[in-house]
Amino acid sequence: YAFALCRSLTSITIPAGVISIGDWAFQDCSNLTSVTFGENSQLTSIGAWAFRWCSNLTNITIPAGVTSIGNSAFYNCNSLKNIYYIGTTEEWLAINIGPNNTPLTSATVYYYSEELTEEQKADDNNYWRYVDGVPTVWTKETT
Repeated sequence: YAFALCRSLTSITIPAGVISIGDWAFQDCSNLTSVTFGENSQLTSIGAWAFRWCSNLTNITIPAGVTSIGNSAFYNCNSLKNIYYIGTTEEWLAINIGPNNTPLTSATVYYYSEELTEEQKADDNNYWRYVDGVPTVWTKETT
């Protein structure tokens, strides 16, 4: 419950040394809109109910080292639209995502790529990169 009910939080950057987000950690931070993780993040798990009821959360960056996302971690995060994943499609599909995470599993997942390869340009997957520290989706205009 470290930051549960902190309704004044609007965005957070979690430092690279954090290895897990505990159960209920940011539960009902209703004004939280974005979550990013420090470069070279060591994060491996997001606990149950960690972001539950963060109803204004629209964007989250998830490190490639994450192997599990707990039950209801993103329950009722119905504004969640974009996941910026720092890994591959295969790595994303290997994450053990617990039940009641429909907002997470329904959001658009973008995969990190500093520079697009010809193969990436040709496929239908979505890719992103950092521009001035901000996750930015590659578009046809920027390739």
